[in-house]
Amino acid sequence: MRLTHSWKKMCCLVMAAASIGGMALAASPQATYEEAARNMAAHPQGSYTLKLGLKMPFVGEGAVVNNIDVQERPFVIQSQAKVTGFAATTMKKVPEGKAYAVQNGKKIDVYYQEDGDEWEKKSYDLKDSKPLADYLRQDYNVLAGVKKVTAAGGHDYNVVFDASHIYNPADQAQWKKNGMTAEQIRVMTKVLQGLQQCGDLSTVVTIDPATKRISRISLPLTDQLRSLALTLVDEYGRSDADKAVAQSFIKMSEVSLTIDCTALPQGTQLTVPEKVIKSAK
Repeated sequence: MRLTHSWKKMCCLVMAAASIGGMALAASPQATYEEAARNMAAHPQGSYTLKLGLKMPFVGEGAVVNNIDVQERPFVIQSQAKVTGFAATTMKKVPEGKAYAVQNGKKIDVYYQEDGDEWEKKSYDLKDSKPLADYLRQDYNVLAGVKKVTAAGGHDYNVVFDASHIYNPADQAQWKKNGMTAEQIRVMTKVLQGLQQCGDLSTVVTIDPATKRISRISLPLTDQLRSLALTLVDEYGRSDADKAVAQSFIKMSEVSLTIDCTALPQGTQLTVPEKVIKSAK
């Protein structure tokens, strides 16, 4: 009896120790997020769907949706943008259609449609012809600007970003170096300053435990999203009257932003269509 009791006691102690050890080894929310974010930074290949949704009283729903496919080797980005619902009738200059970016030796060639069906091309210099994928690093500081990471249940994590890191006037020099036009820099500055003035940015990040990658980023209804929607209408609205009406509704509307991240379909090989290359001006 004593021997049996001793074995039972020992088994209980071993199980307790294993349980405590398991708790100690379990990754913290911040470590889990950091690992997933590093994996995304080092290997961004995948399909991304960005959706800014608006639900207005008496008007209905609308959205600006951008599907972006990223291939690391060879480096190619394919983008497809569209505007749906009431947003299609209230905003006139939001670029729609497809766009491509591809590494071409020491350059990045970008093909896009600005008006109509005609393709245009811009090229941006790189410092060398080394494949861009070779510059992707696992040790990138993905926690820069992150204030706090907490568990939100299931595979979701609340990630709060410091507003002071959203925009810095010094960023404009890098944007210009990257090929952005003066008009693009002006709009980007306006958007980021508006977001910054609203305070810290709270997001919900979903992490796939199997792949240890981010599968979704969502922003609940926040002042930042209202600011973003108001800025888009101000920049791309059809007329002053339309802008005034749309902006008044936005102030009473539900606004959401989601970014879904999935793997590229197996066998996908992204390329810029030959007819696009030949017709681009």
